[in-house]
Amino acid sequence: MIKAVAFDIYGTLIDTQAVLGQLTQVVGEKAVDVAKTWRQKQLEYSFRRGLMRDYCDFSVCTREALIFACREQLIELDSAEIQVLMNTYSELDAFDDVSSALEEMVGSGLHLYAFSNGSKQAVERLLQHANILAYFTEIVSVESVRSFKPAPEVYDHLVDVCALPSAEICLVSSNTFDVLGAMFSGLKCAWVNRDSAAQFDPWGIKPHIVLGGLAGACHEIQSLDV
Repeated sequence: MIKAVAFDIYGTLIDTQAVLGQLTQVVGEKAVDVAKTWRQKQLEYSFRRGLMRDYCDFSVCTREALIFACREQLIELDSAEIQVLMNTYSELDAFDDVSSALEEMVGSGLHLYAFSNGSKQAVERLLQHANILAYFTEIVSVESVRSFKPAPEVYDHLVDVCALPSAEICLVSSNTFDVLGAMFSGLKCAWVNRDSAAQFDPWGIKPHIVLGGLAGACHEIQSLDV
């Protein structure tokens, strides 16, 4: 049976829509295009650095990706504008279904872990702002192994922290690359697909659970067989 649940943070527990709102104030009508490239490059830069064994804080990837995305749209931000947008990432709210779902899981005896590419300090600040920090047994950051998801050593570290067999841990994530990385490492996985148009990567592997949100997630996860 599942004894621990590890949650990805951005897009899974935390609603990043406020970033787009702040971005619109700074770059105007190009915000949607900038936001899309910003996210793509943020992940691409972390993938590159992981492969190159050139670890840096995830915030560096985020900042560099923002600058690239704006320059692609012929926008040059000053340092103050960059800082305003970076600060937004630490002041985001949780999705409406998160608190009740986490409370139900804790009440059922599951141990919850926040599992992120972000630094422990950054994640703790974000979860505190969103009023959900108290639900978590521990924050597990990739900074401890100086790599990024979906590197196997990142999931191995999670397993070590949980001190459980990998099959007794369920990762909950909205990122398909994260789900695939975790499944490759032997974890159970729930893909949170909050966008009905999103597609899972056609790698011949399917997540153990597909969720439209976190309502009812506790029952689904506890129903998984080891």
